[in-house]
Amino acid sequence: MKIDKSPPHIKGVTSDSRDVKPGYVFVAIKGLTVDGHDFIEDAIKNGAVLVYGEKDLKILNYFKVLNSRQKLGEIARDFFNDPSSKLKVIGVTGTKGKTTTVHLIYHMLTSLGFKTGLISSISVPGFHVTNPDVVTLNKMLNDMVMTGCKYAVIEVSSHGIDQGRTMGINFEVGVLTNIAPEHLDYHKTFKEYKRVKMSFINASKIKVISPKKSDLNILPGEFNNINIEASLKVIEKLGLNKKMAIDSLKTFVLPEGRMYELKHPIASERRLKILIDFAHTPDSLLATLMYLKTQTKNRLISVFGCAGERDRRKRRIMGIISTQHADISVFTAEDPRTENINDILRTMKRGIKNVAKEKYLTIPERGEAVSYALNIAQKGDLIAFLGKGHEKSMAYSGILSDNKTVKNFEHPWSDKNMIVSQLDSLKDTSVIILAAGKGTRMKSQMPKVLRDVCGRPILAYTLENLRRIGVLNIVIVVGYRKNLIQNRFPKSVSYAIQRNPKGGTADAAKAGLPIVNKDTKYLVVINGDDSAFYTPETIKDVIIKHKDSNAVLTFVSLIKKDPTGLGRVIRDKNGKLKSIIEEKDATLEQRKIQEINDGLYVFNKDWINTHINNVKKGPQGEYYLVDLIKIAVELKHKVNVYKLPNDNEWHGINTPEQLREAEEKMKLRLAEYDAN
Repeated sequence: MKIDKSPPHIKGVTSDSRDVKPGYVFVAIKGLTVDGHDFIEDAIKNGAVLVYGEKDLKILNYFKVLNSRQKLGEIARDFFNDPSSKLKVIGVTGTKGKTTTVHLIYHMLTSLGFKTGLISSISVPGFHVTNPDVVTLNKMLNDMVMTGCKYAVIEVSSHGIDQGRTMGINFEVGVLTNIAPEHLDYHKTFKEYKRVKMSFINASKIKVISPKKSDLNILPGEFNNINIEASLKVIEKLGLNKKMAIDSLKTFVLPEGRMYELKHPIASERRLKILIDFAHTPDSLLATLMYLKTQTKNRLISVFGCAGERDRRKRRIMGIISTQHADISVFTAEDPRTENINDILRTMKRGIKNVAKEKYLTIPERGEAVSYALNIAQKGDLIAFLGKGHEKSMAYSGILSDNKTVKNFEHPWSDKNMIVSQLDSLKDTSVIILAAGKGTRMKSQMPKVLRDVCGRPILAYTLENLRRIGVLNIVIVVGYRKNLIQNRFPKSVSYAIQRNPKGGTADAAKAGLPIVNKDTKYLVVINGDDSAFYTPETIKDVIIKHKDSNAVLTFVSLIKKDPTGLGRVIRDKNGKLKSIIEEKDATLEQRKIQEINDGLYVFNKDWINTHINNVKKGPQGEYYLVDLIKIAVELKHKVNVYKLPNDNEWHGINTPEQLREAEEKMKLRLAEYDAN
C-alpha cells in the first residue's frame, strides 16, 4: 500500500508507539531488546489508523508484511514525497574516516557553488548516533529539497544499514573509506560486518573506494589525506571540477573532535600541544599515535578508553598499541555502560609486556584522567585525548525503579569543555573532601562515597563538578576502607589518612589541612556523601561570593521542610547569625528550625589554620566543623551565609532509603539533560 501525504487521515509515521498521534501510521519492528508488536495496542490507543507488522495478528487496520523495516522505509519515503529522488545523495560508510570524508565532500560541493545538505555523526541530534531513524532521515532530506539543495551528503554506519535506517533512500554515490574489524559485538563476525558494508556500496549507483595510500600533504596525517583522495573521486564521478575542489581545501577546517587542536593561552604558556580526536578503534588509534609521535617536541601522552558493550577483543590490542607508541598512556572511561569500568581497564592492560610500569596507568574517572594528564605534562609535550571526540555525553548504567531493569544513562561530558575548565584553573582555591566515615546506617561494608547513583560512585559527581569549575588541588580525607577509595580515584588527587580519628568533621578537616597546597588562599571543605547534586555553577558562585564578601568563612544553608537529622542554623531575634547546632545537641525548640547547614564551607585558609585547634569536643564527644562558625561570631569576624534557593542541589545520603531517593532524583536530572 503506497502512502501519500495528501490523504487527510494520514498525519505521520513512526515505529515508536509513544510518538503516535491521531492519524499516524505505526510500524511494529522487533529490535534487539524491544519488540514493537508488544506495543501495537498502545499505538492504537494513541490514535494509529494503520498498523503494519510481521506477525499474524487479527487487529482492525493491521497488515502483515514480510519486512517491517523495509515497510517503514517505504512509508516514510512516500509520506515525504520521495525526497531522495529529488537530490543527488552521497553516502559514506567505512570503519574510520566517515565523518571527515562527508565534511570534506560537503565543503567541496558548497565551495563549488552547490547548495548541499549534510548529515553526520556530529550534526545528528542524540547520543552516540551516526544515522537518524529512517523517518527522521526522510524528513531531513525533504527539508533539504524544500530549501533548494541539489546534493545531500550522509554518513552511514553499519548499524544504520543493518537496522534499515537507510531503507528506501536512493544513493547516487556510495563511498567506502575502509573496512577493519569493528562492532563485532553487534555483527558477531568480521565477515558479516563486511557483508553489511558492501550491501550498501553495491546498492549505490556510483561506487567509490578509498585508496590505501596518498601522496597528498594537505591535512595532518596520511589518513586524512586518504579521505581527501576519496572525496576528490566523488567530485570526479559527479563530473565536477577537481582542481577547484582541491583549491577549496585552503579554507577547510577538520570537523569537531577530529584531530582538533585545542589552543589555549595557558597551553601556549606551558608550551603544550593538546589534540582531541575520535580515534576509538585499533587501526585509528595506531594511525593517530604514529602521526602524533612525529608532531611532539617531547613526550606523547595518550588518554583514552574502550567502550562497554562493544567489541571486547580490541581492548587488549589498543592497550598494546598505546604503550608501544605513546610515552605515557592513561587508560580511562569511554562509555562503560553496563560493564564495570575496572574490568574494562584490566583487559586493556592484559597484553602489555616489557613496558615500564611508569609508562601506563589506569584512572577510572575520565575527568580525573584529564586532570592528571594536564598536571604531569611538561614543556614540549603533546597530550592526545582520544575516543570521545565531539561527543557530549558519557554512558553509565543504572537500575530502574523495578530494581531489575538495567538502563544506560547519558551523563553530560565533553573532553573539550573539561580540558578548558582545567586550564582555566582556580589557582588560589583548594578543596578538602571529607570521605572517611563508615556510613554504618547504609548497612554495607562499602564506603558510603563509593555507593553508586545512576552507575557512578557518589564521590565521582563531586569530583567532576569541582573539576568543571577549574579546581586543581583536591585533598580527600579517608579512613574506613581507604584502599577502595584510593583505588577508585588514584593519582589525580591527594589523600589524607585519618589514622586516629577523634570523631567529627573538624577532626577530619584537620587531617587534610597539612596536605593542602601551600599557595592556597581559599579552602573549600565539602562532604563527599551529600554533594553529588550541586551544580558546578553553584559551587563556583559560593566561592565567588565568599571572595567578594570579605568574610573569614562562608557556609551554605537551605530551608528543609523536614530537617530531621541535620544541623540547625541558630539566629537571634533580629535574624543575626549566632551559631549552628547539631540535631543531637539541639533542644526541642531548636529542632523546629527549618534552616539547616548543608555542609559546604569556604574558608580563608590562613584563618582556618589558625582556629581549627580551638574547636572543643562537643557534648557527643565529637569535634564539629560548625563550631568554627561560633568561634568566628564570638571573635566578631565576618561570616557569610550563602542561601541555596531550593534543596534540589543537596541530598543527604545516610540510609539505603536516601540512596534510592538520590537515584530517582539523579534520573530526573539526567532525563532533563537527555531532553535538551
